[in-house]
Amino acid sequence: MNRYGKLLFSLAVTAALLAGCGTEAPASEGTAAKEKQSASSDKNSANTQTAEPKNQETPPVDEQHQAGGGQSGATGDEAASSRPTTSLSYQVGNQTVTGTATLTTSDNQHFSLYVLDGWTLDAEEPHADVLLHGKSFARIRLLSEGETNYEQLAKEHAQAIDANAARQQTNGLPKPFADAVWYTAQADGATVHVIASAQPAPMLLTVHAPRNEDVLGAVLAMAATLQKH
Repeated sequence: MNRYGKLLFSLAVTAALLAGCGTEAPASEGTAAKEKQSASSDKNSANTQTAEPKNQETPPVDEQHQAGGGQSGATGDEAASSRPTTSLSYQVGNQTVTGTATLTTSDNQHFSLYVLDGWTLDAEEPHADVLLHGKSFARIRLLSEGETNYEQLAKEHAQAIDANAARQQTNGLPKPFADAVWYTAQADGATVHVIASAQPAPMLLTVHAPRNEDVLGAVLAMAATLQKH
């Protein structure tokens, strides 16, 4: 091969090498770009997953309370069960009976008293509360400062039920009713006791019960615990 031919051969080899490098470079650059894009995408995905919990909203207070489910009811039950109780003894005929009573506050008049199991205290208008037990009930009305004629109060209320209402001796009643005024009346198969007393607070107590039921002792035991607020 002459000198000119060698020169052409060298130039051809050089051109081929340069063409090969030029072809591979874009491919390498493209691969690198794809790898960079993939890494950036993975990083963004990881950042998004990490950030999502931070974007969660805290439920409103009301919704949190509802989610607690029954917390208020449990608190109410606990408050009811924590009310003070005591044992009350009273006479039923010739027998002494002892029962459990729970402190109960009137939402109609300003007083509280211990209510025996089986009895309930309900408000009655105007300005009176009623202790209820089956067909028996006892109305409690606190007296104002001007209502101090206990004899007149008891007599008038008893005779309004039965014109033949009779006054009874109170020395056999439990304290604090030994000094009260007590009348009994008969009406519609029921015995009505009307008691006006200054102790434990000025009150007019009217007890209605079927004639075959003796609830006076239980009512007086509860009324004796009455405290004005």
